[in-house]
Amino acid sequence: MLIRKIIMKKAKTRNETWDLQEKYEGRPHGWIQWKNTTVDMDIHCKCGVVTHIIGEFVYSLECPACGTKYACNGHIELIEFEEFTEDERNTSHHIDYDN
Repeated sequence: MLIRKIIMKKAKTRNETWDLQEKYEGRPHGWIQWKNTTVDMDIHCKCGVVTHIIGEFVYSLECPACGTKYACNGHIELIEFEEFTEDERNTSHHIDYDN
């Protein structure tokens, strides 16, 4: 059984969120670098509202229902798995490694 502990984090300003965000140091992770790219994501607010956003350089956002402001953590979790399905193998991104 997987049990998750929900931790709510809150900072005074967006700049202060850097100290609160998970950085996954020493663990597999990715880092999103906004390079004139568009993100398409579903947002699940603490008030229960689920909304959708499509935008460029989404460093922060505000819930349209309750006004809660969020910083978007650039770190993303990488979860290891053992094998691809055939469809996944054909659509996965392969990392080029340069030393």
